Amino acid sequence: MILVIGLDGADWRILDPWLAQGYLPTLARLKVQSGWGELLSTLRPESSVAWSTFATGVNPGKHGVFGFVGQEPHRLEVHLNTGASVRAPTFWQWAAAAGRRVALLNVPMTYPPQLIPQGAVVAGMLTPDLHSPFTQPPSLREALLRAVPDYTINVEYTGMDLPTFLQATTRAIQARGRAARWLLEQDAWDLFLVVFTATDRLQHHAFHLLHPEHPQHQPKQAQRLMPHLLAAYQAIDQAIEALWTAAGSESTVVLLSDHGFGPVARAFYINEFLAQAGWLTWHPRPSRPGLWQRLRRHPRLRRLKRALPGVRQVRRLPSPAPWLHTIDWSRTRVFYSPTGGLRFNLRGREPKGIVPPEALEELRQALSQQLLALRDPLTGQAPIARIAPRESLYQGPWVHLAPDLILDPPRDGWHPWENMVIRAGPGPALFGDTYPITGNHASRGILAVVGPDVQAGPWPAARLEDLAPTLLHLLGLTPPSAMDGRVLPGVGGRATEATPWAGPPSSRTEEALTREEQERLQERLRSLGYL
Repeated sequence: MILVIGLDGADWRILDPWLAQGYLPTLARLKVQSGWGELLSTLRPESSVAWSTFATGVNPGKHGVFGFVGQEPHRLEVHLNTGASVRAPTFWQWAAAAGRRVALLNVPMTYPPQLIPQGAVVAGMLTPDLHSPFTQPPSLREALLRAVPDYTINVEYTGMDLPTFLQATTRAIQARGRAARWLLEQDAWDLFLVVFTATDRLQHHAFHLLHPEHPQHQPKQAQRLMPHLLAAYQAIDQAIEALWTAAGSESTVVLLSDHGFGPVARAFYINEFLAQAGWLTWHPRPSRPGLWQRLRRHPRLRRLKRALPGVRQVRRLPSPAPWLHTIDWSRTRVFYSPTGGLRFNLRGREPKGIVPPEALEELRQALSQQLLALRDPLTGQAPIARIAPRESLYQGPWVHLAPDLILDPPRDGWHPWENMVIRAGPGPALFGDTYPITGNHASRGILAVVGPDVQAGPWPAARLEDLAPTLLHLLGLTPPSAMDGRVLPGVGGRATEATPWAGPPSSRTEEALTREEQERLQERLRSLGYL
């Protein structure tokens, strides 16, 4: 059996000190026995992009997900990406088509869940709540909640203080571990995947506890709360031990993260820069909201609207980026799209485009030079580390869905002043602090593989897209030639079967989400700094 355990955002720089001190004995034993190394994430190591790349073994140009938000050509509106937005077959689809028994629990970008023949799916982080149809087969939902009544999709930090959040997250990890152990024992699975997303959430909101030089670090608070933070990681360690034991000594265990993590303290409001530099123009902002805007925010009116089915059904779906409607498109040449990069207001492509297509390359170069010359006056740090045209990063049929220029801030330093996050919406100034976010994604995650056909010891850095072909190889299947990844050289064995066509991805779209579900998911993503 192949047991795949994902720790969203795990980073050896965080884990290794605890491994050395004996706080995480299962992870320490797994690393000693495994082939291990770093795992290179996608450029813009956002979870939606990274987990989709892991699942498909192809670059975003082939799977079509460039962020949590998507935008079609010729449209101004943006929408949430879900599992239905992944336009390439996943490796578990390939495995199931070859007759392998597959189970997934909490893997990101799997909601709405797809039916896997002879398999089981418990969808992951974009599941709105426990009332949603988040399992396949549908009957699995009731059985899971009966076995693990305290199962939790996501712990929302909004409205909590940090001690409460840490304790609630630990309880959610423990419930996730019990659910994974229960599902693992329901069948003789050939491939079992579980992802613990809590590591990402903890590091976003509690990184300042780990780093004495973070501007939000308070020694007394850190001394008081560090045992609670460590307890959450120990709950993951205990869950891994239970799963590893249940899988058996002949199993192959793959531990990975979709990206790493580092401290961050500064934010760059890029659309404010574009406005000040004359690339973008905002409509005049009203000094105070109008009567209708004030009324619609009134709690009693909002409750009444939710209680009236007819009103609820006719309301438009909420936009993940309502600020797009505050841009004066007649005087805007470029904007930073919530899809994750700079998008030019191109004539013939954008609904109100003004930039001639023949001027695009010259404008890309001019804007890139301006951005790379910028510095944060507080820290002296450049807010942009890399700018790349989409054609230089991606290949495939969906490249046209990507922004014109992909931007990445500095993110791999180990000092909070070295790193930056990019924020898309209107900001108070060009630069600001990131609180309550104190940690952000880094480009190198973790990988550890232990099993009968695995070479132990340090490995060279692998790429995220290498995991899909490697896992198919471990299942005895020849990876499809369309995959961009390669079978990792430290993995032995020999594929004996061709991989049959896995069938097209689901045709369901984000419209399957109700307005309330979209609002809930957008608030969740905003709390993590993704919108």
